[in-house]
Amino acid sequence: MDDRGKSNVKTFYFICLLICFCLCDDGKDPKNVCKHVPQKKINTAFLSVITHGHNSQNVTVNLNTITSECYTCDLQLTALIDTHHNMCTVLVDTRWKMKVSISSKHKNVNVSSSCGVDRLSNWFIEGGNYSIIVMIDGLKVQCDKLVRQNDPWDSNIPIYVAIGSFVGLILLWWFLKYLYRTHLLRRLQSYFRSDNAAFIDPNDYAEQDLGVPTNTSEEDALRPRKERLKSLDTFRGLSLVIMCFVNYGGGQYWFFDHSDWNGITVADLVMPWFVWIMGTAMAYSFHSQLRRSTPKTRMFWKIFKRSCILFLLGLLINSSDGLNPVRMREFRIPGVLQRFAGTYLIVATLHMFFAKPNDPNQYTWWSPIRDITDYWFEWLFNIILVTIWLAITFGLPVPGCPRGYLGPGGLANDGDGKNVSLCTGGAASYIDRTIFGEGRIYQSPTCKEIYHSTVPHDPEGLLGILTSCFMCFLGLQAGKILRTFPDWKARVKRFIIWGIILGVIAVALCKGEKNGGYIPINKNLWSLSFVICLSCFAFFLFTFCYITIDVYQIWSGAPFYYPGMNAILLYLGHEIINQPFRTFWGIKPNSHMVYLPINIWDTAVWIILSYFLYYKEIFFSV
Repeated sequence: MDDRGKSNVKTFYFICLLICFCLCDDGKDPKNVCKHVPQKKINTAFLSVITHGHNSQNVTVNLNTITSECYTCDLQLTALIDTHHNMCTVLVDTRWKMKVSISSKHKNVNVSSSCGVDRLSNWFIEGGNYSIIVMIDGLKVQCDKLVRQNDPWDSNIPIYVAIGSFVGLILLWWFLKYLYRTHLLRRLQSYFRSDNAAFIDPNDYAEQDLGVPTNTSEEDALRPRKERLKSLDTFRGLSLVIMCFVNYGGGQYWFFDHSDWNGITVADLVMPWFVWIMGTAMAYSFHSQLRRSTPKTRMFWKIFKRSCILFLLGLLINSSDGLNPVRMREFRIPGVLQRFAGTYLIVATLHMFFAKPNDPNQYTWWSPIRDITDYWFEWLFNIILVTIWLAITFGLPVPGCPRGYLGPGGLANDGDGKNVSLCTGGAASYIDRTIFGEGRIYQSPTCKEIYHSTVPHDPEGLLGILTSCFMCFLGLQAGKILRTFPDWKARVKRFIIWGIILGVIAVALCKGEKNGGYIPINKNLWSLSFVICLSCFAFFLFTFCYITIDVYQIWSGAPFYYPGMNAILLYLGHEIINQPFRTFWGIKPNSHMVYLPINIWDTAVWIILSYFLYYKEIFFSV
């Protein structure tokens, strides 16, 4: 290469270095330097930091933020602002309270307490424009209070409209049913007839015409009928509808999404309720098999076959995005239906040996608690399962992590001085990574968003099967109450007592706090307090459904009853067909006002399908 060519190369390198120098802004981290106003996003607000001053000697100030949901996390550097960039605008999270502070990396700069976390932290309103004025006088930095520059609309208005519309539809439906039952429509029709026909007397209608079943004989009237709890199917359908709604996005509201680590949201309710309902239905299934004198070998074969089918269907859902050699190396093995399969196999097999076709201790002195004493070995077995979960969770050594760690890792500083950034999930996650491998478990745990965790964690891992078995057993206890005590008042009384007892235990375990209790309520770990708390909710909600639907019959269970009759089909359908109906809208979602009706519509389509299947008497089960 001649001298002229070398000169051109040197010139090119110099230009590249000059560009890099300008972009890096005197060696500062380009990730934190404000260059442009960010684009508006859902669940966020704008925060502008404006610097004013003189004789500032090019003082650089730092904008530090962190969401309060990130428990024990330190403030994170969000932006750098100096006298050359006297205004910086960033997006801040509006789902939880944000911790905000202004600081400086220069040791000789005196930052006032007005720039501290206590003065600037705020729960920002979605769509709001906020500003902080930072006064720089020499080496002194002072902040004015946080000010909102606009009046954003309430982001919850779409929820209010949806609730009002839903209530209006219910009232309209009840009104139409009232017109039908009182024959007012027929009376009006008769009144406006051209032949002036007389009113139709309601007494002229036979019960068959009104859709009321009649007994054709005394024998039919005395024949015992198999009890079918519509309330249980309605409870199952309600859980399924909520699951569909939150899986489709829940209008992009944070409380319709899974909790980031500790705590409970609406999305965290549905899967545990399915486990509880599975246990309740188990009591009826085994009772009918025993009344038919079904051999235990055949009963176990049905249990094993159903568990295998559920497990295979779970693998099918995990492979719904396609299979290829690269994908197979990272194929997720655990899952929701896999958890159901393992739980059902253990709980149903145990109950098979102790289920009774009749009530032998009905007239004994301990008969008021015979739903517990008749199954004492099942209680002992489940207490052992809980003890094993406690021993493994708090006693298993996890390399590089504190013993008994239950935190999310990442940015969290909850390891008693130890670095816990790679300790996500503690013993539960360590077991899954050891047995399945890091690539074959869930790669995006909910804690990843705010804790910036880098370790995969599966919320449906192996260790959680122990506590989900206990929750299924508590649901089975509800089924035993239904089978043992025929009087509805005795049933309801026991449901309420169980709900109160479990609620008190759950509060004691978590100390009534979201974080910091003995065992926090945590869906990702299926902690003991979590399954007890959700069982408490299940007992109370099922009591409400039972009284209103099966006892007083003031509610038919619609529309949730219909999805509950085809739960497995609708669950598979909405999981495999992730976003089936959004294309009909032709709208690009950018706000709750657009997301919410789309997600409601997506869910409503499955309800309509379930009603059609019910009308055609098409039912799927495993």
